Amino acid sequence: MSNDYSVSGNVDGWCTKCKLLLAHTIIAMANNMPVKVKCNTCNSSHKFRPKQSGISKPRAAKPKSSARKVKTQEANYNDYMSRLTDYDLTRVKIYSMDGSYKKDEIIEHFKFGVGIVLSLIPTNKIEMLFKDGPRVLVHNTVLGPNQNYLAT
Repeated sequence: MSNDYSVSGNVDGWCTKCKLLLAHTIIAMANNMPVKVKCNTCNSSHKFRPKQSGISKPRAAKPKSSARKVKTQEANYNDYMSRLTDYDLTRVKIYSMDGSYKKDEIIEHFKFGVGIVLSLIPTNKIEMLFKDGPRVLVHNTVLGPNQNYLAT
């Protein structure tokens, strides 16, 4: 490899995006050495690296904590249900998009089960807490004659 570099000349270098040793076009130089280059393959611009700088080991995958997350969500659900024990569970409403709901109301959804309205979100949405976690649902939606398929 020759040390006769010039701007707009070619040089082989490590591409930080492609993660390969590829041909680059020199964009900027300092002290007769390339400083900034552009990869001819992916067109990304970066500092010139004549070789891979430090071999990076692949990071070990973190163990998924989905079981812990589900337990936490169930604990939140059980805690919230215990705070609303004075609510008459025989008066649980069945969820529908055209229904109107209030905060702390208990509603049964056909897919998610029994849940509690946590908050009302502007533009006709509610945040509900179900056993498998919180969800955002719509309410106060008026269905037109051609939108009957939304209610089924």
